Amino acid sequence: MSVDIRQPDTGGGAGASRSSDLLPQFALLVAAVLLGSSFVAARAIMDHSDSPATLGFLRYILAAVCLLPLVLRRAHWQMRRTDVGLALGLGVLQFGLFHLFVNTALQEIPAARGAVIFALVPILTMLIAAAGGRDSLSWIMTVAAALSFAGVSLVVGEKAFSPSVGGDSLWGEGLFFLAVCCGATYNAFSARLYQRYSVAAVSMLAMLGGVITLLPFAVAEGLFTTGPGYTTKDWWLGVYLAVFGGTASMLLFNWGLQQMSPTRAAIWVPMSPIAATAFGALLLDEIITPLFMVGLVCAVAGPLLVSWGRGRRQRNG
Repeated sequence: MSVDIRQPDTGGGAGASRSSDLLPQFALLVAAVLLGSSFVAARAIMDHSDSPATLGFLRYILAAVCLLPLVLRRAHWQMRRTDVGLALGLGVLQFGLFHLFVNTALQEIPAARGAVIFALVPILTMLIAAAGGRDSLSWIMTVAAALSFAGVSLVVGEKAFSPSVGGDSLWGEGLFFLAVCCGATYNAFSARLYQRYSVAAVSMLAMLGGVITLLPFAVAEGLFTTGPGYTTKDWWLGVYLAVFGGTASMLLFNWGLQQMSPTRAAIWVPMSPIAATAFGALLLDEIITPLFMVGLVCAVAGPLLVSWGRGRRQRNG
């Protein structure tokens, strides 16, 4: 049995030969920067609202609507029911539980400390993908992931672990770690779906899985009774979150997953908290420490090391 929403496999798997992967890497970098900017926008909205599930619900349902024209452009698609279920299930993790865990955790711990935990995404993606037979372990990947983690730690470490920020909560840190595990699992197991089907279609299905998960929590927050209570500025920021922080960033990231292995794509994820720090300095007058440039160099060195290692293997092969 199949559902009529598929495009034929284009052969764009991670192992397919390509003349260059500069474009996918650039797409992943832009996706990470857009995601980092969305952290700042979401934080600005949450300063006026105590409804994280409502924000996630509105963000991803609007993002799914934005993807609908791209999905409907293809007349004849066919996607196996098991893959539809997998896409929805992975969406529950990435667009549902991840959002709930992060926003609940940030009520207990500083955002900077969450950013350090978030930087574990490449390491956990590598381990989960290897355990699930979706990728292989290598010393280059391990060093690159460690460099990315070190980069984020240097950028936000002072704010994350300074005694003045408080927020010592194993509960909050544990929830944020669970969120990272959800994101890493999504990275590890969604790559083959994107290699087999339309990026827009699978992305929309995944977002719908998150929307279904967030709906009861949003209703409990008063979505259909009191409303979110957003200002006009908050609504504009919400549109930005949906269009750029949702539709554009996930299309670019998921296209990168289509072109690369899960770990190679995830190695760009730690650029998001670094971008968020830069946007926070520009828009929210937050302070950038002298370690910012050092951390940025380390974070960029991770993906560059992976690309160098892949190029070396191709030349030797």
